[in-house]
Amino acid sequence: MYGERMLEQLAHRANDVEQLGRMFEHAPGFMAVVEGPDLTFAVANQAFRKLVGRNDLIGKTLTEALPELDDQGIDEILTGVARSGEAFVAHALPLTVVRENLMPEELVLDLVFQPVPESSGIFIQGHDVTDDKRSHMLRTAHARVLGLAISDSPLEQTLGELIRIVESTSSTGVLGSILLLDADGKRLLHGAAPSLPKAYCDAIHGTEIGACVGSCGTAAYLGAAVYVSDIATDPLWADFKDLALSHGLRACWSIPILTRGRDVVGTFAMYHREPREPTFRDLMLVDLITQTAALVIDRERAHAAVQNAAPTHDSVPG
Repeated sequence: MYGERMLEQLAHRANDVEQLGRMFEHAPGFMAVVEGPDLTFAVANQAFRKLVGRNDLIGKTLTEALPELDDQGIDEILTGVARSGEAFVAHALPLTVVRENLMPEELVLDLVFQPVPESSGIFIQGHDVTDDKRSHMLRTAHARVLGLAISDSPLEQTLGELIRIVESTSSTGVLGSILLLDADGKRLLHGAAPSLPKAYCDAIHGTEIGACVGSCGTAAYLGAAVYVSDIATDPLWADFKDLALSHGLRACWSIPILTRGRDVVGTFAMYHREPREPTFRDLMLVDLITQTAALVIDRERAHAAVQNAAPTHDSVPG
């Protein structure tokens, strides 16, 4: 955070917008300056432009450039800062941005809005702590899942909690699904899908795997990840697209769940309601989810095998 001395320097240089831009451009945190009652962008550094996914900010008002921030009350906060002369400081503030590709993304930010002395400007500065927040949520949720597994909770409940890790930390509205490969290694059975329509889950239950059987059937057959960005046009979904589209599902990325011996025991799928390619942030959870799912499924199967192998003790007449 910048102190009063830095703000005084900004005030002295407020007329030299280009110099302010050069000062801020490569700073690690996001920075911007808005001016006047209509909150017009005078400066926005590289980190700020990346944060909001827009490059054409300078000379535009907040409402023109980033209407989604205006809708979330950021304009009112900035106007209040200008009127009161008091800084606004927030930690772990949730905020949604809509990038140029029209994809909304939920962020968590530490930020400060501070009036520039002897100026109509407001200095915006902060850091994106989204990943830190998600990491904390992941650790907490992962511990809860392992606790359920150890306590022998029903498999669907445990796998459902695992899926909710993905859904709760996703910024793109992902819908998760885990399918289990049957004992014969030929069909996929419902495991857990807490947010998918039940009718869809019922329809795909028991689907035979193969080289061109949607995302999950193909991933299980190949033992490799399959990323379908548009169900409506991808040939892997030719026989299943009407079913998926009727339930509003437009993209599906499926990753096989593998044992340590590299045997497929199921699939983990990430559905979206719009066509889209996976990003690094989308995929960063995959290893954690699939490895944990493999442990949970293996434990459940070993437990079932022990129960099935246990001798029965028929009563013997005395």
